[in-house]
Amino acid sequence: MKKLVISIIFIITMIPAFAQIEDEIQQTKKVKIENGRAYLLEKFLDRDYEKVKEITDYLLDLEDDNYCALSMSELWLLPYWTQDFDLLTTMLRFDSTDYEVYKTKILPAYDQLYAQLYRHSIEDEHLLHSNLQEAELSAEDREFLTIYLDWVLDNKCYNDPRYNYGYYYGDISQKEYNERLDQFLAKYPDSRYKWVANNIIHKSYYDKSNWGFGVSFELCSGFSTGQMHKPVGGFGLSFNVSYKKLELDLGGDIIAANTRYNITYSGDSIYSKGSEIDFALVYANLSYNIVDNKSIRLSPVVGVGYNWESYSVSKKKRENNRYVLYQVGLSFDIKLRDTLFDDQYIRIRYNCGITNMGQSEISTLHVISVGWTGFSNRKFVK
Repeated sequence: MKKLVISIIFIITMIPAFAQIEDEIQQTKKVKIENGRAYLLEKFLDRDYEKVKEITDYLLDLEDDNYCALSMSELWLLPYWTQDFDLLTTMLRFDSTDYEVYKTKILPAYDQLYAQLYRHSIEDEHLLHSNLQEAELSAEDREFLTIYLDWVLDNKCYNDPRYNYGYYYGDISQKEYNERLDQFLAKYPDSRYKWVANNIIHKSYYDKSNWGFGVSFELCSGFSTGQMHKPVGGFGLSFNVSYKKLELDLGGDIIAANTRYNITYSGDSIYSKGSEIDFALVYANLSYNIVDNKSIRLSPVVGVGYNWESYSVSKKKRENNRYVLYQVGLSFDIKLRDTLFDDQYIRIRYNCGITNMGQSEISTLHVISVGWTGFSNRKFVK
């Protein structure tokens, strides 16, 4: 009984202490920042921009050398809504020293503030541009703030380490923004936005190169005329080099076939019609894109090939023929993927190989192939 009384007295005496600790926790900077951000998001969704401005100022007042209440991406987008362009132009006077200090600060916990801010900014982009155009700003301020707003909204720029998204360029060419920044800095070489322009917005990017390198895998079949042989089917592999609309294919086909006629070998021996025969064709083909849009490519083809025929006349002996083929044809590509990084196609190709095999009669080999072609044609631009 005595122990129970002592325990009750202890608990009663500790209640004020627990309450005090709870109050102290509620007053910590981290909790204030989290609550402030939640309140800011609520008022932003309510479209109460006057209150959003007040809460933004409150959060900035909480910041010190250790804590950051708003990320750069949030801080540089909120003023477009509150029309506090004095704050925005001040904050965008960022430099390397400010950035190093920013990276050492404790960032707020992940929440939905930036995601909602970005989503509504995309939906009401016209309103943000209208606010910007109506503001009393210098030509330099207005031009740079327009570039920055376009870049953020076009590129989903999460320049906030909490989100671990990095920079995503989407379908918008970074080249466009680099050029706009170059023009801006040529007009205002000593701009106070120079560091942000060169280090935050201006980025290296991949662009399409005039040169491309690729590979093709194909299944092929066809028919022949004259003294040549009737193909049954086979497969092919080629390595491709392109420059602008020109493409050079270096490859080969291995095809199984049956003889079309009796073949004489070793003087008077006969390899009878309908017997199995294999041939391997290597070639160098040059094509030119006469049609090239988002869906298809169409290219006439010319080239030269060298064919090896091989047939077994006994268990231990094979006979071989070799001859040159001159090729013409047509390549039809269905685009599966067309990006800065690579192009991929379903390639349907027809080739007509022409030869006389050392004889007076002209023979032709007609081959149709279907396969996959992949190209890499990007270059890195600093």
